[in-house]
Amino acid sequence: MSQAYLTLDALLPPHELAAAVEAGHVTRKSHPELPLSIYTYTRVCQYEGVWNEVTTRCRGLVADDRTGRIVALPLPKFFNVSEHESDRPYAPALPDEPFEVYEKVDGSLGVVFHYDGRWRVASKGSFASTQATWAQRRLDTTDTTALVPGVTYLMEIVYPENRIVVDYGTRRDLVLLAAHRPDGTEIPLAEAATAWHGIGSVVTVHPRMPLDELLKLTETNTLPDGSPASGMDAEGFVLRFASGVRAKAKIAEYVRLHKVLTGVTERDIWRGHGIQRFAGTSAKILAQGLGLSMAELGGVRSAGGRPLDALLEQVPDEFDAWVRSVIARLEKEFAAREQAVEEAYASLAHLADDRGAFARAVRELPDRQLRSALFLRLDGRRTDLLLWRALRPEAADPFTTDEEN
Repeated sequence: MSQAYLTLDALLPPHELAAAVEAGHVTRKSHPELPLSIYTYTRVCQYEGVWNEVTTRCRGLVADDRTGRIVALPLPKFFNVSEHESDRPYAPALPDEPFEVYEKVDGSLGVVFHYDGRWRVASKGSFASTQATWAQRRLDTTDTTALVPGVTYLMEIVYPENRIVVDYGTRRDLVLLAAHRPDGTEIPLAEAATAWHGIGSVVTVHPRMPLDELLKLTETNTLPDGSPASGMDAEGFVLRFASGVRAKAKIAEYVRLHKVLTGVTERDIWRGHGIQRFAGTSAKILAQGLGLSMAELGGVRSAGGRPLDALLEQVPDEFDAWVRSVIARLEKEFAAREQAVEEAYASLAHLADDRGAFARAVRELPDRQLRSALFLRLDGRRTDLLLWRALRPEAADPFTTDEEN
């Protein structure tokens, strides 16, 4: 007789799971109140491409610490069609089978499971993330009596404050993607959708089409109905083959926007605006001032020398406003530093003919950058690039984060 439910040890070799956690490829987080742990692949795993039996399965996997029973079984990590076509060891050739085409929803993965008499939500890597908390509140206000205890329901969490790239407007939704029985088998989407009625929507199923036609849509930024996709309209598609294998195909413009919105930090804006602001400066001096190699600066200049203008073409209004607000703040701080230099120099100008006295007075000033600028000012040399370099932001998060992608 087959086992009615899965255990962690039966699903994943214990020594391999322990090794993945030790190597930093999988993280294990405890529930704040219950004897549960959630296992999720890490950013290190993503960056290094360490995809194997353990890391692909740890995508919001929840287990009971006491019994080892798996109480929430998410979909395994799946990859882009292009990766399957590139002989990647973790992405073998796709099966020669019929496949369904689902919309790829651009939100946060939610894992819904029943434990200790209550339906609970985790996001991909946390029991208590902002997204999980939002979804839990929403789930608690809906009728969950049709849901089947023991079944894991996988859904996408969508609400305005959690926007990644696609603009869903005011939509607030829990979009059902798939469901697993306790033994790990997948429930047909139409069957799972019956229980989901009243909780949220169900992922859109597109008409079947040949793979080459589907990929052409992504390359030409086109939706299945023939209308154009800006990248803020749709993320792309998920293919589910008859055997259960999944792959994704993203719209080209979405990929571009995702890279911008999840990759650009305040430091990038500082550097890009600096290139434009000091456009007339010699390459060597500007490269040193902005911490660029000559090759990097040369590449930017050969492409027109206005990286922020190119960056802001066809991006969400919110991102455009964020970039401009960072620039405005930097310019305000720059103007304040320039004024501080002029005021300090005016107070010491009477010592300009006695360099020793001037130096002794400058050393009394607490601001090191100000001291350096005053010596440049004394010698009639420019101070603007020095002051701009002093504004270089510390390492910071990008405009938005999307660990799932």
